[in-house]
Amino acid sequence: MSLDPPYSLEENLGPHLLWCLEKLFPVMSTTYEAFSFSSNHLDLQYTTASCDVLQDNRIFQLDASTTTISLTGDFVSDCNISIFSVTCRPQNRTFNSQYDDDGKTSYYVASDIRTNILMLDDKSHHLANINMTFTCGNRSCDQTAVCVFWDFTLNKWSSKGCLTQVTEGITKCLCDHLTSFAVLMLGSIPEDSLDNTILDYITMVGLGISSVSLLLCISIQVILLRKSRKNMAVYRHVSILHMSVFLFIFYISFLASDLIKQDIQETLCAAFTFCSHLSLLGFFCWTLVQGIFLVSRLVFVFHHVTKKEFLALSILLGYACPLAIALGTFLVYFPQHYRMKGTCWLDRSSGALIAFNVPTIVIIVGHFLVLILVIHKLLRPSVSEGKSEDEEVVKKLVKAVLFCTPQFGLTWAIGIPMFASPNDLTLQYLFVLLNPLQGFFILLFACLLDKKVMDLLKKSFRKTSVTNSSVATMSSA
Repeated sequence: MSLDPPYSLEENLGPHLLWCLEKLFPVMSTTYEAFSFSSNHLDLQYTTASCDVLQDNRIFQLDASTTTISLTGDFVSDCNISIFSVTCRPQNRTFNSQYDDDGKTSYYVASDIRTNILMLDDKSHHLANINMTFTCGNRSCDQTAVCVFWDFTLNKWSSKGCLTQVTEGITKCLCDHLTSFAVLMLGSIPEDSLDNTILDYITMVGLGISSVSLLLCISIQVILLRKSRKNMAVYRHVSILHMSVFLFIFYISFLASDLIKQDIQETLCAAFTFCSHLSLLGFFCWTLVQGIFLVSRLVFVFHHVTKKEFLALSILLGYACPLAIALGTFLVYFPQHYRMKGTCWLDRSSGALIAFNVPTIVIIVGHFLVLILVIHKLLRPSVSEGKSEDEEVVKKLVKAVLFCTPQFGLTWAIGIPMFASPNDLTLQYLFVLLNPLQGFFILLFACLLDKKVMDLLKKSFRKTSVTNSSVATMSSA
């Protein structure tokens, strides 16, 4: 058997990979133990069983819902069936999209590329009908979608022996042989694919920066709680601490859910969905606690919030409300309508997402009212005729907006117009530039740029260094 490809490696790396898979697997020694492998752009699964597990009409179910193989031709019933299934997620222009003969119509690869190699005992078996279900990346498959396989002889895509059925944005492919299959769609490579890659990259970088920032913020708030003596300062540090903890849990849950196969590890994905929902609601509820606390200081100047009042408010809004909403949503919608297919987040079509959107929008609107109240208070100083005092008022207004926006979660307000214009790239870039970095903004404005906080930290570290030096002196003596 020749292992030389029918074209140069430089010509196209993607087809060369498929060619290697189809040539190497049949000559490898088979094993009776199933295994799987997954990376960023490649999933490999090896399944083996006795031929007596074949269902009626010689049908073999390769996975839960996307692929079935029906064997044709003659073979003995007392045999072993082995299937190598490889899913490749191609990057832009990894494969050329030549399909028709005239070369005038433009197509692009709109789905994953799946390679299925079936072996009966130690012999490759190509006579089989395969039924596959494809989704077209981040968009719905349209009526131009066509099921194709890679023809290694012609070095192009071909639809010979394949039937295409498109229903509600999903493509079903029925083909009469086994090889490497994909879905092509009419048109050029979608422009939004590059934007999606950039948005994903910005999101991941922002979440990484924010996660580290939140850990620092949590550490600082713990130190400040030990040193603070005034109730007002304690209340603020407790609020920021809980906001940071809940937001950090959300970031970790979001990042972890991106590492699993959402449609295979359904239980784990549902757990991440619940955790993300609960932690994000907890974050917003604690911003509400801080907002109410700020309003009480601005409006009820002569009334000081007692520890019992703050504790009751914290338990009710900071813990009971998010837990009740998240748990109620889970009990009502789980399992069929709880999360979206292909992602670990609440299902929009069933209405489960409303349990996040409505409380969040209500809280954000409330925070905007609080911000207006803060600005109103700043605009009511004693009558000033001096330009310097006017400039001081402007500085205070800018500072108030900058400090309140991340701590109240107001950057999430960008998501409200996105409901009306979900494809607006400007809104998408603003959203991923601001919200993944929210943890960093909280550290910056709630800790690093707060003079009182930094002064208290400096005093704390000075006392610690003096104590350590005294202990060292005594030890040496």
